[in-house]
Amino acid sequence: MTLFTARLQGTQEEMGAQHGALVADHARELLEFYRTMPERAIAGGEGPIARAVVRGAARALQARLGRERPPELLARSKAFARAALAQESRRGVLANLAQWRDERESLLALATMDSLQNTVSLAARAQLGPFTEAVALRAAIPACSTVIAWGDATTDGELLFARNFDFPGIGVWDAAPSFIVNAETGGQRYGFFATRGADTAVVTVVNEAGIVIAPHTRWHRDVTFGGAMIVDLVHQIARKAETLADAIAIARATPASSSWGLAVGSAREKNACVIELAGPHVEIVHATGSTLVCTNHYRSQLTEREFRGSQAWSIHSERRARRLRELVDAHLAGSSDGQRGKLAAEDLARFLGDRVDVEAARAGDTRPRAMGAILAQAINVHAVVVAPVACRALVGIDRAPSCEGEWADLRWSWDLPAAEWDVAVRTDVAAPHSPAVVHLSAAARAYEGAHDVATAYAAIEQAVAAAPEDPSLRLSALWIALDAGNAERAVVHARIGLQHEREPYRRGQLLLWGMRAARRVDRAQARTWQSELESLTGVDELQAAGRRRWRGKPHVNLLMADAY
Repeated sequence: MTLFTARLQGTQEEMGAQHGALVADHARELLEFYRTMPERAIAGGEGPIARAVVRGAARALQARLGRERPPELLARSKAFARAALAQESRRGVLANLAQWRDERESLLALATMDSLQNTVSLAARAQLGPFTEAVALRAAIPACSTVIAWGDATTDGELLFARNFDFPGIGVWDAAPSFIVNAETGGQRYGFFATRGADTAVVTVVNEAGIVIAPHTRWHRDVTFGGAMIVDLVHQIARKAETLADAIAIARATPASSSWGLAVGSAREKNACVIELAGPHVEIVHATGSTLVCTNHYRSQLTEREFRGSQAWSIHSERRARRLRELVDAHLAGSSDGQRGKLAAEDLARFLGDRVDVEAARAGDTRPRAMGAILAQAINVHAVVVAPVACRALVGIDRAPSCEGEWADLRWSWDLPAAEWDVAVRTDVAAPHSPAVVHLSAAARAYEGAHDVATAYAAIEQAVAAAPEDPSLRLSALWIALDAGNAERAVVHARIGLQHEREPYRRGQLLLWGMRAARRVDRAQARTWQSELESLTGVDELQAAGRRRWRGKPHVNLLMADAY
């Protein structure tokens, strides 16, 4: 796979048109993906009525957010959509109406993540209709991870910014990685990493002042119907900020609609912070020392009204943060002879592909896992380490998880055209994909993307066959087997998973769902597993669920390793 690069120049509207013309072959596929994402995420597996309600709510929120966009960025988006979706071979009224519809859909799609998060948060507050908290948990997909290092923590003292973007867009986002530089007339130059076909300066962004920005999903009850979309807020910071104080001021002056944590690093200042947003609220988490870690939970007073739908949600975010911190600290501690370690870009890239669950390791199990509360998520569709001073980046260019396999070593120039940049493909940065991970990625794509249970079932069974002793795969296979109506196979996965799982919470999940499956085929086994579940400590939520009557099929969130 290659890294698509381009350098745009002119006004925002002119750059939008240039970009749209360059990526027209990918833009339509991306539009189709975003068009249905909210209903797939929130109402996947539900009937047409629930999906229609979700679709209507998301569209209303998207349209509301679109009315408050900065004029120049709105003009850019319109120009991009017009250029990307133009089809000169189609003529007539019907063709013009179809193109107008697609351009309108393209503009609405920019607010997809804000509308998705706001729909979940509002559902958690209201508990109405299909938007019950349980159903909303399907959309709780926090998995992005960032670590920033500088000063005495890095080999050259300069800032390094490493970021995993984990997103249910397998086959779309990871298919065509890109890096786009924008040379705005009279403005500051900046670049953004994305997928070809997306004019979104939002996922990982760097500007010529050395500011690097990466937003992380959060869940909070104080979201609003109006306010800034995250796409526009990060775009404005990239265009205008030269310091952390500038970035914070822009965030305060442009209240966000949704809930986010913006990890921001400043190469000039050799410092970093996280700007925490929740509707009208803006709080700052400052770095202590020369490193900073950011995942998907609040660290400021905004934790008071944070929406944490389940214990699994908290585990998923907190453990990744702890593991990143553990990896950084262990590296900086250096060797046994007292030599202090220093971080290079390649070190941080390898951290992004780590597969150890920090709590399982505490229980004595340091084996790599295919999924769960680990850094290398199956849905990792973008991984990057940015060295802004050197204008260099390591970019994962392989299929998901992109933090593994091939990487591009990019050295760009703010002044030269993209054809004169240096891009080398490397295979020595991270481990290659294992067969189990390849099959897991296929299962996640089928299940989360289209709720295709049959395809996901076949793929997860192949993953289990490739790594039969991985308890994280057994848990996922248990859930999907139950969803496919195969209780006997689900019991087999529970039994084998319990032979290998030491971590209490994951063991509790295996016991809970194994018990539920066994009640259909082996009631004596079900009683044994329920008894063991009751004996565990620290799994009150799972024990309470085990005492409740349960029937039907599980609602599975593979991305968060949770089900209900």
